[in-house]
Amino acid sequence: MPAKYHSLGLKYSLSVGFIILCSCAIFTLVFYQFLKNQAVTEAKERTRLIMYQVKALGDYVRDSLRPTIYRELMRHNAQDAFIIEAMSTTHVNMEVMRRFNKEVTEFSYRRMSDSPKNPANMADSFHQGLLMYFRNHRDASEWAGIIDTPGGKFQMEARPIVMESGCLLCHGEPAVAPRELLRLYGTANGFGWQVGSVIGVDTVAVPLDVTIARVKSIALDLFIFGSTSLVVLFFALHGTFRYLVSRPLNELSGVFRRIAAGSEPLGKKTFTVRNDEIGLLTGSFNTLAGHLLEAQEKLKRTAEIERQMMETEKLASLGQLSAGVAHEINNPLGGIKLCFNNLLNTPMDEATKQQHIAVINSGFDRIQNIVRQLLDFSKNSPLSLSVHSINQIIENVLTLSEYTLSKRDIRIIKYLAQDIPDLKVDANKIEQVFLNLFINAAQAMGHGGELSITTRCDELFCYISVSDNGPGIPDDIRPKIFDPFFTTKGVGQGTGLGLTVSKAIIEQHDGALTMESSPNGTTFRIALPLK
Repeated sequence: MPAKYHSLGLKYSLSVGFIILCSCAIFTLVFYQFLKNQAVTEAKERTRLIMYQVKALGDYVRDSLRPTIYRELMRHNAQDAFIIEAMSTTHVNMEVMRRFNKEVTEFSYRRMSDSPKNPANMADSFHQGLLMYFRNHRDASEWAGIIDTPGGKFQMEARPIVMESGCLLCHGEPAVAPRELLRLYGTANGFGWQVGSVIGVDTVAVPLDVTIARVKSIALDLFIFGSTSLVVLFFALHGTFRYLVSRPLNELSGVFRRIAAGSEPLGKKTFTVRNDEIGLLTGSFNTLAGHLLEAQEKLKRTAEIERQMMETEKLASLGQLSAGVAHEINNPLGGIKLCFNNLLNTPMDEATKQQHIAVINSGFDRIQNIVRQLLDFSKNSPLSLSVHSINQIIENVLTLSEYTLSKRDIRIIKYLAQDIPDLKVDANKIEQVFLNLFINAAQAMGHGGELSITTRCDELFCYISVSDNGPGIPDDIRPKIFDPFFTTKGVGQGTGLGLTVSKAIIEQHDGALTMESSPNGTTFRIALPLK
């Protein structure tokens, strides 16, 4: 098991927990925003309703009550009288709303002007700002919004008070105003208005702090309740997931690990009575294990076919080398025989005798070297890795195939890079690959031609290319050249296993063998890993 391991159950639990927490927080925030908007909307409706009541009351005083009282006063020759409780719209509105405010406490009503008759109705800075707004925006019939004051946050609605012709008796010139009105308020303020002037402002304000605090409390309670419920749900889901998924998967994983460690046979079946996805997975695992066991047995059998193929190809290569080996051995034997006969039959001085003996020893050394290389090549052994110079292996194979190549008058061109580090390879098998490629190239070119051998490397691989300038491989044959027993040579001239075995040897070394061909020649490329 890896050192840093996180179970599926832990990941699932953390993911579900995070989703639950985010969902609860988002839902609470949305719900809080919804309740807050609802509270603001209700406050708007409440201020508007109260403002409608104020307007209806003012309209009644202006249109019905005040004209009736004024006619009665005129009938009794009391033109200078002024009954404030029935004729003043401001007084009636303020008094009625004050009494209404005793029953409905969560609002405040103000009727203010920057030039009121009653000093108590003098506009403060905020209401003066509203007056300026309505005077600058004559088409605006109302203003609504949320305001922050030292006393808290309020939803407010404001409407302008516009001078009408029926109001000029009391707000026009002091000379025509009722004396009782002048006695009550004097002439300092409230006169000189013209029809259409904005003389004041009605405002209704509903506090929002208490409502928003209540909304926050509801949202917090909801968050706590929801979080608690979701935590309980989380543990329930976690336990269910652990029972239904994590535990059977851990058991199945344990079987995998024991099979990988070799402590449990591959063919042993894992039984389950479940008819869900875990049961299907276990069944699929049993099927896979059976296929793997079958493939394992087949691989063992295939490896023994492959071994026989390599041996067969090696024997065929040895047969092709026999002529060259015979030639290489026959030449030094001829020299040895001549020198030996001269030593036996021809009188000679000591210096000449030593020269003949040296030629005999040199011939025997050459024969011994050829036989040693031939024996090394013919060894049948499993992959045995050791450190070798790839350039030296190429040189050894060129020496071994020198007769075959020279008999066909083939010129060797080498571009062997000197910066290639030693590789860990099976030298005997790699020699077999090169020998096969060299002989194939010679046979493809016929008589004459050039065999080019190039080596180079980068940070990861050593690259070897073997090129000839023969006629190339036809397009319809190229896909088949690595197939076992496929050959274009005549009967008895090839087994059809050379390239198949060569490809297998290179792949045993975690390398790759590829081919490129054109009418100008064929190149085989080998890539062997440096590490």
